[in-house]
Amino acid sequence: MANESAKEAREALAAVGRARSDAAVRLVTPWWYHPVLGLLAAALLLAVALGSPVVVIAAALLCCLGMGILVGAYKENTGVWISGLRAGKASRWACLLMAVYLVCVLAAVVPGRLGGMAWPAWLAAAVLAVATVAIGWRFDEALRAQLRQAP
Repeated sequence: MANESAKEAREALAAVGRARSDAAVRLVTPWWYHPVLGLLAAALLLAVALGSPVVVIAAALLCCLGMGILVGAYKENTGVWISGLRAGKASRWACLLMAVYLVCVLAAVVPGRLGGMAWPAWLAAAVLAVATVAIGWRFDEALRAQLRQAP
């Protein structure tokens, strides 16, 4: 009886390992996902830093719509959605990206709104877009590697 239970446990663990490996193979973000997300974030940043309230509201609505479309496309492509904040060790990359976003927002909004300077906002938006792509790819790699590891 004990041997049979041990065998069932090993088979169950092997099935979990196969499921995790299969998930890692499926979780391939389309090549265009992170660049589009970066452009959406950069456009919203520019609107907040330089635009009128109407422009900010319109940009926020368009950004939310665009992100909703991205999430839907990701779910359709992979069959799942994994929150960046609930992705285990891979969440470190999501936290880093949020920190970059915060720095970029401050670097754009303070000079843009308070100092009337546009160039810091454009520079911050470019940094934000590039960081979204680079860190997004790292997040994806870390998530897939984590899924491939044994539970």
